[in-house]
Amino acid sequence: MKKLFIIGILAMTAVSTFTSCKKYLDINSDPDTPQFPDASSVFPTQLSGIPRGLQYDSRYVGRYVQNWLSANTATAANVNFDRMGYTSASDAAGDIWRQVYYGLGKNLDYIIDQGKAKQQWDYVGAAYTLKAMMFQYATDYHGEIVFKDAFKENAVFFRYDEQEAVYKGVDSLCRLAIDYLGRTDLSPSASKLAKGDFVYSGNTARWMKFTYGILARNFHRTTNKSTYNADSVIYYCDKSLVDVNDDFLIPFDASKNDDTNFYGTYRDNLTLFRQSNFIVKLLDGTVFSGVAPSAATAFNRDPRMKHMLSASQDTTNGNGGFRGVDPGLGDPNASGTKRVAALWGDSIYTNPSSAVFSSLYKRYLFGDKVVFPVMTASEIQFTKAEAAFRKGDKNTALAAYTKGINLHFDFINRSTFPRGNQTLFNTNPISATERTNYLNGNDVKRSTATLTLSDIMLQKYIALWGWGFFETWVDLRRYHYTDIDPTTGLQVYNGFALPSTLAPENLGKPVYRVRPRYNSEYIWNRDELLRIGALNGDYHTYEMWFSQP
Repeated sequence: MKKLFIIGILAMTAVSTFTSCKKYLDINSDPDTPQFPDASSVFPTQLSGIPRGLQYDSRYVGRYVQNWLSANTATAANVNFDRMGYTSASDAAGDIWRQVYYGLGKNLDYIIDQGKAKQQWDYVGAAYTLKAMMFQYATDYHGEIVFKDAFKENAVFFRYDEQEAVYKGVDSLCRLAIDYLGRTDLSPSASKLAKGDFVYSGNTARWMKFTYGILARNFHRTTNKSTYNADSVIYYCDKSLVDVNDDFLIPFDASKNDDTNFYGTYRDNLTLFRQSNFIVKLLDGTVFSGVAPSAATAFNRDPRMKHMLSASQDTTNGNGGFRGVDPGLGDPNASGTKRVAALWGDSIYTNPSSAVFSSLYKRYLFGDKVVFPVMTASEIQFTKAEAAFRKGDKNTALAAYTKGINLHFDFINRSTFPRGNQTLFNTNPISATERTNYLNGNDVKRSTATLTLSDIMLQKYIALWGWGFFETWVDLRRYHYTDIDPTTGLQVYNGFALPSTLAPENLGKPVYRVRPRYNSEYIWNRDELLRIGALNGDYHTYEMWFSQP
């Protein structure tokens, strides 16, 4: 992290000279150039900055978790990420780092300092929540990161902290957030959170629920350790998001490039991405039923499929024409009607609306004016289900698992979104009959005797597909990608296969972390990288603290 310093080029040594220049130089007195803006004017920029890190880096982690993959193998960098590798001497996959230490970084500290000075406790609490969120993302993503030294004044080099220490720090930030969000003694004259909050409109109760969700994530990471406490996870889940109205969603106005969804056709970032075979087989019933799709087994098809995925022109494959790609192999049907469609809709193979706003080309979360989720109530229920299952409380696990599926249906069926963002369903919502048939079908377990860890994790994968890339990656690494479900004798992530060819720098190992951002760390902070081993070519395969026993 390179600290930037502005060096003054004018040296005023005489008082008289300084006085004569004072009026000219005193920009603090210019009402059009405020030097200490109110938190209400800074806070919206912090919310709108969240997708910058998450969506940008999802282009890479999305391949690690096989949400999507490259349409072709022509670009070496694309293939390398498909194969769990990385690109050296590049800031690719470095935007979460940028977001933590630059985009949000000191801006959140400013909101906290100004908020305390003005008794804007709601802003202070929400800012602490965002700090906790971003540090949690950063350590889950990179492993060791700068935490205690972050934003340290008069420093050029910054020491990395162990992941365990960062997790404890996130816990502390969440508790500070909850304390401040719970305060009611706000200054009567200060701007209230509602003025700058376009996610929850100043509803501090929902901000607290979101904060408890971060704590649930934090405590649930350590399932492989003897210190894991399922009761704590369940407690935080119960205090977190309840229904789709609690979902933390970033809306887009789609009036210009910077307020348009990164995933939409206008910004043209996903033209070469295609849905994976893994998600197709989860939704067409292949994985859950163990039967290949056909006209006779169409009842196994998940009704969410036509709302989330894109179908090809050729629909003769028994599942409605839905096809996917495998990592590092590209589309096996490079031409013709069997080609895997782009993410924006059925039978779309090239961007139909680059640099032109359109409401026509949209599938699920891939549209110009479609929300980007950061946390949903569905995710929280699946987290609770896994914690309860591990505890041995199968009744609670089954109830939460079932509720998680229903909440994801509710998410797709939601009729309105903030700031007039488009709905997610394709033409019409999922009908009550379709939902009932699915819940009573072969893909969903309905008894404690049949429910497995695999059922919970695969349904969670579906609910997080297309937005929860980083949470999914945590889950996959907790299960070391291919761990076995003791109940079934099959992989917990049944049907998930590591790339047939891993990137050469992996030395035969799967990816576990992303290297720190190149242009700040590998150029300016190399001594610390040397200390933690990050200069080694296979550093990205070093297992994370949270996934180890």
